[in-house]
Amino acid sequence: MAIEREVLSFIIVPPYAQRAAVTAAKERFEDYLSRRFPGYDFTVGPFAPVGDEDEFCVLPVMNYPGPNGESYMCDPPKRWFVQDIADACRQFDLKGLRHFAA
Repeated sequence: MAIEREVLSFIIVPPYAQRAAVTAAKERFEDYLSRRFPGYDFTVGPFAPVGDEDEFCVLPVMNYPGPNGESYMCDPPKRWFVQDIADACRQFDLKGLRHFAA
């Protein structure tokens, strides 16, 4: 029997045109998302041919190792939550000119 669990980690793949700027602001960007969505972990991944190349792609990390060494699957996140994360990614100021409160 599988243990069900909420997705807590996400990989963010930046749009192709913004990959260098996102990589340069990686730590600040990940911190911004973690403060915006407390309790969740975000990692900026390298550009990959997934999703729309003009939009941020939010990939939930769906599996995790259990205490017995077996792999378990999380419940899929709600679509509205994934969209909220993508919207927050678009709102992030890559140049660091604006500051967002958590």
